[in-house]
Amino acid sequence: MREEEYRAMFELEERLWWYAGMRAGVASILDLGLGNIRSPRLLDVGCGTGFSLLWLKERFTCDRAFGVDSSAHAAALWRLRRLDTVAVASADKLPFASGEFDLVTCFDVIYQLEPDRARAAVAEMHRVLAPGGRVFIREPAYNWMRGGHDVAVGTRHRYTRIELQRLLSSQGFTLNRITYMNTLLFWAAVPHRLLSRIKGAEASDVKSVPRLLNEALTTVLKIEARLLRLMSFPFGLSIAALAEKKR
Repeated sequence: MREEEYRAMFELEERLWWYAGMRAGVASILDLGLGNIRSPRLLDVGCGTGFSLLWLKERFTCDRAFGVDSSAHAAALWRLRRLDTVAVASADKLPFASGEFDLVTCFDVIYQLEPDRARAAVAEMHRVLAPGGRVFIREPAYNWMRGGHDVAVGTRHRYTRIELQRLLSSQGFTLNRITYMNTLLFWAAVPHRLLSRIKGAEASDVKSVPRLLNEALTTVLKIEARLLRLMSFPFGLSIAALAEKKR
C-alpha cells in the first residue's frame, strides 16, 4: 500500500463515514458472536495506523491488545498514537506463541496477499488462537468491483462468500457466521467503481467528503449495523466472517 494511503487513513479513519460505519457493523457482529468470551486477549493483524486496535481495546475491554503490520509507514504513525504493543511483522509469520489470543481481527488485509500467503496468514491466525477463540476477517468483495481504489491500495484479490468460507475452512476454522457488509450503499458504489476502472483511474477512495454527506452516509451504515444484529446480507461491497478454533 502506498505511503500516502497510511497518512490518509491516519487523518480520516476516526470520522470518515466508511470507517465509522464499518466499525459499527463489526461491533454488531462481535457483540453477538463472542459468546462467553469476556475481556479477550486480542491481536489485530494488519493493524495499519493503530486506530482500530485502540477502538477494539476500548470497545471490548481487552485485557491485552496487540497489533502487527508489515509496513514501516504504518509503524511511523504508531508513535503518534502512543502505541507500545505493536510490531512490524507479516500476517503469515506472526511473532507470537501458539494459543496466545482469544480474538484475532483482520480488516482488509488478506486481499493484498497472493493465494499461498493468504492461506499461510489464516493458518497463523489459527495457530495463535486459543481453543475456542474467534477470528473475525473482513475483506473487499467481488473481483468485478475492482476500480481505481484497488490500484491505490494494492489489491490482489477481492473475495466472494464462498471463497472466504473455503479459505477459513481449509485452515481448520469452523464458521460461525458470514455476511456481506456495506450493502445499503452497494448500488450507488457500483457505477463509481466500474467507471473508475474504465477510465484507468488509480486514485484512492479514502478522501474527505462534505460534512452533511459524511453524516448521511454514516447514518446509512449505522442503520445497516443494526440490521446486522438481525440478519445477514446476500451481497455487499465487503464480505465478513466470524469463525472459531475448535476446542
